Amino acid sequence: MNDQKLPPMYSLTAIGIATFLGSALAAGYMLASNYKALGQPRMGVYALWGSLVVVLAFILLPSGMMLNIPVAIAIMIGQVMLVLAITNKLQGAMFASFEKMGGSYHPMRRAILVGIGASFVLTFGWILIIVLVGGGLPPPPAT
Repeated sequence: MNDQKLPPMYSLTAIGIATFLGSALAAGYMLASNYKALGQPRMGVYALWGSLVVVLAFILLPSGMMLNIPVAIAIMIGQVMLVLAITNKLQGAMFASFEKMGGSYHPMRRAILVGIGASFVLTFGWILIIVLVGGGLPPPPAT
């Protein structure tokens, strides 16, 4: 075992849960954090940009698809599966060696907070875009 203390990382499970709660934006942040902990900040920047591309791809889906609850849930699950496959490809080997070296993961509550925080950021961004581009907020109901 190594005498130096390894910085904590986000586990694959934590990344999946945060992605379900806060989209690929949460996953990008967590992947970037893992890369930073491993001394690879440039890879972290790539992970953040990649997560933004995935988020934009899902935002550009027709809005009618998201109004159908089963379809929206399937899209969220699909996003989680996509992120987990990419994460496993990018950091799977690192997780195995990290665990062998005695590394520890951030607590799950932190991952949940990252997911919820990403959800708030996306909601705020989406509202801002709607207001700036024109859709505006619907008028109040007539009384």
